[in-house]
Amino acid sequence: MQNNNVSLDALKGHLFEALEGIKNLSDPMASENEKMSLDQAKAIVGVSSQIIDIYKTQIEAVKVFASRDDQASTGTMLEAIGITSKETVKEIGY
Repeated sequence: MQNNNVSLDALKGHLFEALEGIKNLSDPMASENEKMSLDQAKAIVGVSSQIIDIYKTQIEAVKVFASRDDQASTGTMLEAIGITSKETVKEIGY
């Protein structure tokens, strides 16, 4: 299964949905579909933490590449470590 919606904005959206789901636990007017168990929310936070760690690692890789004398082009570097795609690199003109 591939999810093409893999951005930090998407991650923030999921985390805020989880927060709303937890808040809805105490709302008697909320439907069961609007509620999220604490276990589900904890699982989402755990996975989110791992995703954030991946982004942090990628940022550190960019810093290392940027400090080298034989730098690849910025777009090539960002694509190689999975931060962006070839199509996005073309769009921004690296």
